[in-house]
Order: sequence, then C-alpha cells, then structure tokens
Amino acid sequence: ETDEFKSNSVTTSWLDGILKEKSMQVERPAHLVVTSAAIYKAFNHIKAEKSTLIDSFKKGQLVTSDIPGLNSFDIEIPHKNIKYPFHVEVVGPNVYRLTLGSNVIDAEVTETADGALIAKFGGESHRIQGLDEALGLRLVLDGSTILMPDILDPTELRTDVTGKIVRYLHENGSEVEAGEPYVEVEAMKMIMTMRTQESGKITHNMSPGTVIAAGDLLASMELKDASKASSV
Repeated sequence: ETDEFKSNSVTTSWLDGILKEKSMQVERPAHLVVTSAAIYKAFNHIKAEKSTLIDSFKKGQLVTSDIPGLNSFDIEIPHKNIKYPFHVEVVGPNVYRLTLGSNVIDAEVTETADGALIAKFGGESHRIQGLDEALGLRLVLDGSTILMPDILDPTELRTDVTGKIVRYLHENGSEVEAGEPYVEVEAMKMIMTMRTQESGKITHNMSPGTVIAAGDLLASMELKDASKASSV
C-alpha cells in the first residue's frame, strides 16, 4: 500500500502513476497503434453494417443504396491529440485497404473464436482486441493495453469513472487554475479528485450526491484563453 492509499488522498493522476509503475501499459509505435485501431474500427463497422442489412432483408426492407457502405467508408482514429482520417476499402475476402494520405496498407483480417482479430500487414501478424468505452477506445495489441481517449475539449470536464459526486471544490462561477482539483467523487470505495485541464471559470453541471457514469459531464469551463477551447 502506498502512503496516498493509506491516507485516502487518491487522485486519478495517482492511479495513472500506479499503472505506469506496474508496467500495465507498454509503449508501442504510434503507426502500429493507429493502424491497429483503424482495423478494429473497420472490422466492427463492417460487422454492424452487415447485421443491419441482414435484418432489413429479413423484413423485406433491403435498400441497395446501403450496400456500398460495406465496402468503402471513412473512419477517424484519435491518438495523442491528433486525428487520423482513414479511407477503408474491402478489396478481397477479409482484406482491407487502409489509405491515410499517401500511405496505403493492405491488411488480411480474421476473427478468432474468442472474438480477437488476427491482422496481417506490413509483413507481420498482430492480435487485436478492443473495447469502446465512454471516453474512447481501450485497445489490446499483442497483449499490451493502450488507452486511446477521444480528443477532449478542455471546456468539458467529464468523469472517467463510475461512482458518485461527493462535493465540488469551488463555488459555481469561480475562477479555477489549470491542473487544480475541482471535484471529489467516490468510486470503488475511495475518494478521488479530478483536475481541470485549463484555467477559467467553472460551472457545475451536477449536484453533490449525484450518481455518475464514465463519460458524464461534471462541469463546464469558460476558458481564460479562448484559443484553447476548440478540440483538435
């Protein structure tokens, strides 16, 4: 047990530090992470579209104009505050062609019995799993977990845990500095504090005692520097 745990002064930053110390996340090359995430998203897009078409066919409501969306579509992958726009084409049985700018990758993708994907591209084979969460994608690449949050707008202060609001740490409408704790929440029988990303005036979106789920908007910020308000 760490001193922070014993004193019950746990924050989300503290938890992030524990994860790093325990090596639960392994740094992987950005191009490999982004490509693997694109393959995961493409596979699930096609799977969902096929399911919709089959349901429509069974009901006698098949619209042929929807079929091209199975074979050619766009997806966007956010990673480390950059959005990567991919165009995906199905060019053969279980073969996806991913285009990003002038870069083109062909990937052969198959699904295992346990739902994982085996993707062969660039002369290598990779095992890919994923979980879409409220704040982004949890990607498991060759056994390593990579958290890929959506690009966040600093004017929106959202929770990444499920629990209950204990109290806000500033009056509604107060000025709060960047990196300053703004709320205490109870999760997993612990009290955690969450911090702002930028400086500005805070507005509470909920009340103490409210039950919250990951992704819920706890507070909004009117930023001192308005140029930082727009997300990437």
